[in-house]
Amino acid sequence: MSKIRVRLLGGFEVWAGERQVAGFESQKVRALLAYLVCNRRRAFSRDHLAGMLWPERDGDTARHALRQAVYNLRSKLPDAGAALLQVTNAEIGFVPRADLWLDVEAFEESLRMGSGRTVDPHHLSAAVQLYRGEFMAGFFVKDSPDFEDWMVTEQVRLRDATVEALHHLIESYSRRGEYRFGAHYARRLVAVEPLLEEAHRELMRLCALAGQRSRALTQYEELSRLLREELGVEPLKETRQLYQSILSEAAREEIVADPEEPVGPMVPLVGRSGAYVRLLEGWSQALAGKAHLTVVTGERGIGKTRLIKTFLDVATAKQTCGVLKGRCYELSPLQAYRPFVEVLRGALAEAAEGSGQVLGLVPQEVLEDLARLVPELRDLRPDLPQPAPLAGRDRLFVSLRRFLESLCRSGDPLILFLDDLHLADRDTLDLLAFLVSKLAGPIWIVAAFRPDEEMEDDHPLGQILHRAEEAGSLTRLELEPLVLPMLAEIAESLVGEDQAAELAGFLMQKAAGLPLAVNELVDYLWDEGILVAQEAGLWKVGRVLREIEVPEDLDELIRLRIRRLPNSTRRLASLAAILGQTFEVQLLQEAADEHVKVVEIGLEILLKRWLIRQFAYFWTDGRGDEAPMAVWAQGGRRGSFEFAHNRTRKAIYGELNPLRRQAMHAQVAAALEKLRGDRDCEALAYHYTVANQWEKALPHLRRSFERALAVGAEDAAQRYCDQSIEGLSRLAAAARSEVAAERWREERDALRERAAKLWP
Repeated sequence: MSKIRVRLLGGFEVWAGERQVAGFESQKVRALLAYLVCNRRRAFSRDHLAGMLWPERDGDTARHALRQAVYNLRSKLPDAGAALLQVTNAEIGFVPRADLWLDVEAFEESLRMGSGRTVDPHHLSAAVQLYRGEFMAGFFVKDSPDFEDWMVTEQVRLRDATVEALHHLIESYSRRGEYRFGAHYARRLVAVEPLLEEAHRELMRLCALAGQRSRALTQYEELSRLLREELGVEPLKETRQLYQSILSEAAREEIVADPEEPVGPMVPLVGRSGAYVRLLEGWSQALAGKAHLTVVTGERGIGKTRLIKTFLDVATAKQTCGVLKGRCYELSPLQAYRPFVEVLRGALAEAAEGSGQVLGLVPQEVLEDLARLVPELRDLRPDLPQPAPLAGRDRLFVSLRRFLESLCRSGDPLILFLDDLHLADRDTLDLLAFLVSKLAGPIWIVAAFRPDEEMEDDHPLGQILHRAEEAGSLTRLELEPLVLPMLAEIAESLVGEDQAAELAGFLMQKAAGLPLAVNELVDYLWDEGILVAQEAGLWKVGRVLREIEVPEDLDELIRLRIRRLPNSTRRLASLAAILGQTFEVQLLQEAADEHVKVVEIGLEILLKRWLIRQFAYFWTDGRGDEAPMAVWAQGGRRGSFEFAHNRTRKAIYGELNPLRRQAMHAQVAAALEKLRGDRDCEALAYHYTVANQWEKALPHLRRSFERALAVGAEDAAQRYCDQSIEGLSRLAAAARSEVAAERWREERDALRERAAKLWP
């Protein structure tokens, strides 16, 4: 920590260590300090300073006043200002390399790092956190017009820079579909520029996108009042049309305006500058036209996914490119090549939205093969003929390679983001190995996984990395826990200077540098009313932190937060955990058999507590009107969501009584069949199996077995075969008659014979 810290954004504060420096004898002494510290790379003549601050006095009197001001400064700064002030008979200035931190300098450096060739939300959010208010807000110096002119010029310059940064952040989070984050920065923009109608309109749009229609309507009323009182005008036609679009949907339901509860604390991403550089190395290879693999590793909760998503915001901000994402899951249905199926579905979702000519770039024979993996492709291309049986999976692998390469035909690079690869099955890793060795062109595969201590050199994932490294197409990046200075940066961004040390020490003791634990602890403090919202996006610690008892185990902390939710919301969260890491609201509502309003309120609470977030299959570009506002205004229940972290979902799932868990899996399976028939046979097989309803599970296990065989996914096929044999054995053992038992045994034996032929 610097010896002296000066804060001029939002007021005037000088700190020496943990002590705020006071006792400056006048506003002109403070003005002198502010002017010198903001220009500390140069020294000023005594005549210039005296004339600027005491223009009403004659030369000798003004210079005497300056000497008195310098004396007062020296008497209040540590060590009589010897290490800070540089004073001669002719000039006065700050020592250029003095141990001094100035918020304006930190603000401008964060802006510089976040506003280069590509926009970097990580650094821009740090800049916005530093902007606590107008430069030297509320400061006035009598009879010093030159100083006033300089101060006003700085106020306008820094305010304009903040407005531009906020616009970039709003656009970035809108593009990623994280509308609640976008709304947070839109509120900051409204606070900085309350008469900027565009800011109010953007806040309305983002609130509607986030399902907060009543808040969007309330924002319009606030804007109307403000414009009438301050300018005597009404909102623009564009703003009125947006209001009517939201209102037309809201009028169909009973809307009760919610109180203006702030969004929970947003923990900034810190301590990852070196990781950014390593990610940039891999991305640069793709920009140069070479396929490249980058792997981000680290323990559970270290922040792999957040880092990659933040970097992808940077990469896509100014560079036109495609981003497709896929993920591996635990406690979920087994599906052949699942992350790559998600990649394909993302591309199809983008095509269905009309935001790209995806399918027009791909040869028909390739689409015919890919329809084996994603049958819904035929909804977009009903002209595709039924494919002949595969002689081997090599053709399917080649077709996927050709599909991905065709997306780069226009010259724009493609990013594949594969998450949680340590959970991948053998079939998925075989396909990944093929793509890593065969893909050509500007394609960047960025993958995250948690290394297994038992992962041997002959593990398929280890072999993929080894071969890529030998080929010179691999970048490795391992994330480490956060250390105290990084936690201090987080703490200061949340609670400001005076409480930062206490909060940082608390986080260090309880979270041990794990970013997920830091987030959960901060959210817990907010849940409990210990972190209280203040102005300018800051928070205040309302109790002595060392007196607060918090579970040592992170999973127990998550469960404690869940237990504090209302009963209906807790039941909804449990059912969502049964559905999976990602879940569709329509299916959740059907399985819960609750009124739509109960579901919507529950989702709103989970969103506010940062336990879930909105989910989109593809990386949106955030430009233009992606859908009519009437669709935006339909609220959160119309889309898909995901748990904020897979550990959150596991903690909720693990809390359930085993018998209750089985019953809820049966609920989900019944809802799934009602909504989609037997189309999602893998999901139905999974839920009925976990529900211990083997007779219902069996037809879906058989179909899943055949589907896996049809695409050459032998690992998945063997597992479905084994599960089917187990189910048949259980049914035979539980049969009420010998005839039924014999039928199940005969079917089991026939399946065993087939398995012996398939895998001798």
